[in-house]
Amino acid sequence: MIGLGCHDKDIPRSACDAYREQVEGITRVPMAEVYDTGDKLTFREYLPDDRQPMTVRQVQQALAAIGLFPGGEPDAICGYRTLSAIRLFQEYVRTVEQRPCDPDGRLGPQSLEHLQRWIESGNQVEWANTIAHWQAGTLGQTEYTGWLSLLERIRQKYAADPNRMLQLVNAFSGETDTRKVADWDFDPHRIHLIGIRRNEFSGKFDDVFVLLIKGLVFKFQGSTEPGTSSNPKGTPFLVQGQHDYQFGWHQRKYLALRPQRLDKGVLVARSKDDKRLDDQDLDNGLEANPTINIHWGGKGVKFDVKNWSEGCQVINGTLYINHHNALIDCARFVARNNSEVAKNPAKTRGAYNVLVDLVTALSADTGSSSVQYMLLTEQDLDLDPALGQALADARAAVAKQIG
Repeated sequence: MIGLGCHDKDIPRSACDAYREQVEGITRVPMAEVYDTGDKLTFREYLPDDRQPMTVRQVQQALAAIGLFPGGEPDAICGYRTLSAIRLFQEYVRTVEQRPCDPDGRLGPQSLEHLQRWIESGNQVEWANTIAHWQAGTLGQTEYTGWLSLLERIRQKYAADPNRMLQLVNAFSGETDTRKVADWDFDPHRIHLIGIRRNEFSGKFDDVFVLLIKGLVFKFQGSTEPGTSSNPKGTPFLVQGQHDYQFGWHQRKYLALRPQRLDKGVLVARSKDDKRLDDQDLDNGLEANPTINIHWGGKGVKFDVKNWSEGCQVINGTLYINHHNALIDCARFVARNNSEVAKNPAKTRGAYNVLVDLVTALSADTGSSSVQYMLLTEQDLDLDPALGQALADARAAVAKQIG
């Protein structure tokens, strides 16, 4: 069974060490400090047999051929990008083809049979054509281009008339991964994640996140609200606007999005007396905080945010909406917490893994591990009522699914 850390027999130890150093350079944490939760990279030699005749290199080449590992290097080491490509393939078979396949990141006999079927028939993922048009700049009018157009209109609005929070962002003199309005960048060649904060804070996982990647749109559920905080200065709220993130380790347990400059961080405003942010709270100004990550929130959905987040942006694992705007249920295999992931190989982080895998596998040709995160409010969607209604419909579909 091919999984994280497997490598072909002819791969020297020096190549494995070089790969580990590359990962540590990207994630900015020594691998020795990562907890052993199944996400830690441990190298082991893989030998094909009659049940699994493909080498790691052949699997990488196959994943590239079908469109799930674009530009990925067939280095014969199953690292994090290869893991994501495997898991994304399994999820595609499960949801688009609707065939039995568990998205656990381990290429066992069942998954290998599907992969060999694809190779023999010359299949490619159906979004390969969309990505080709995205690369050529010939997408036309789609939901993806609609979101980018909306983001640009929002930039123009706040450049001309920034609200008080964005005035404070523009005036902030220190180094930070939060961008001033004039520096907001919606280049379609970047990966954009959009969080939409609701008008009323509920303490529930009822916010929506929109992923824009290579012409594709996926939606996830979670929370942009902070949960509990023991800080005497108050509860931290990530400020509205655009922030620079890249992959790193959340609490040294699993991969999440972290501010690019861990010594600086993103800007937050603190609410002193409650879990709502108002103009009075802004009187205390903003501060840079390096701990505001975008991470997994367990099953989420019906649960309270509570201590899942001290200002972080949290994405749950129970369900997501795919590129066809179809609601995808992951409840059968999503874990409640990291302990369950570590103890039970059949349990995963569900929909959160899909977000990680899309970003990791589909950006293999760029080598980038960065994401532009844009935090909006519901009022910002007034500039495009159709997208606003589509998002409301998505939220309603989720509410109906979870009862």
